[in-house]
Amino acid sequence: MKKALLILIPIIVLSLIIYAILGGFKSIEKSVEMNPLIHIAGTNYLGKVGSDSLQTLFMQSKDLVESEETASSIAIVYYGEAHQKTGAVQNFIGVIVGDEPIHQMPKNWEIKTFKRSSSIRGCIEANVLAMPTPEDMLEELKLYAENQNITTDSIFIELYPGPNQLCVELLGMQ
Repeated sequence: MKKALLILIPIIVLSLIIYAILGGFKSIEKSVEMNPLIHIAGTNYLGKVGSDSLQTLFMQSKDLVESEETASSIAIVYYGEAHQKTGAVQNFIGVIVGDEPIHQMPKNWEIKTFKRSSSIRGCIEANVLAMPTPEDMLEELKLYAENQNITTDSIFIELYPGPNQLCVELLGMQ
């Protein structure tokens, strides 16, 4: 019993230290955004989360962020949460763009603008091994919106501004 404790305690302490180094104890930075105006160049996707075609679109967006100066981060718009039984989602996936045009915009992509009077934004910077999931962040943002007396829509946007950064923007009602 004592040997097991002598082995187990250092492993637990080491695990907690590694988790902390990876950013696992960081909290989500939440804010209320007034009059957000978000331009996304991308394409519609209807299918399952984790499918190969969604992964292909994600990688195409990542390549665009790396090659285009006006593409600032990968963006995935969710028109509601995934269907409980089938896991199907309706997304618009692409990149956040500014006022400048994208020179190498893929074929069949379009630019959509999302404008609201308010939104709730949550961001975190941590290693992906210790980062909360977008779903966990969304639930926390819903509670935050409720506490701020902001009525939200079912539309939310996942943003990936960097390799260890995740933001979720929960749009307010129109």
